[in-house]
Amino acid sequence: MSSIHPSRNELARKLEEATLGLFAAPDYIERMGMPSSLAELKTHRCILFLIPSTGRALPWQLCEGGVDVDWMPEAALEVTDDPLGVVSLAESGLGICQAYDFIVAERIARGTLVEIMPELRGRLRVFSLIYAPHKTLTTAAKAFIEVMLSD
Repeated sequence: MSSIHPSRNELARKLEEATLGLFAAPDYIERMGMPSSLAELKTHRCILFLIPSTGRALPWQLCEGGVDVDWMPEAALEVTDDPLGVVSLAESGLGICQAYDFIVAERIARGTLVEIMPELRGRLRVFSLIYAPHKTLTTAAKAFIEVMLSD
């Protein structure tokens, strides 16, 4: 994945290093079983996100035995235009999705999603706030930046 570098006229502040995991609804696991390897995962209903501008599926970014692996599941379902759609479909029991922990944390706490195959997690993506620090920022933009940068 490419990273974004701010120009000389912009500031970048790291917000989070987000970890990716694999998630499914408990009722999906009850019906289909818990996969224990990539070979078994291939037989499951995987939910992929298609990049709207290209129509291409994003490979799942896994870490197997300390090695980064880009793995392309055979999709049972494909979602376009709404990256959170993969999570909603998984929560509905329709398959397995890959998502960032911060996106599924509330669903995990409610018990509507569970993590599967945690040994494959480990890939990180840095999320940053990039903005121009000049005086023409709107009040709303300044407030947003302040909230995002507060602990």
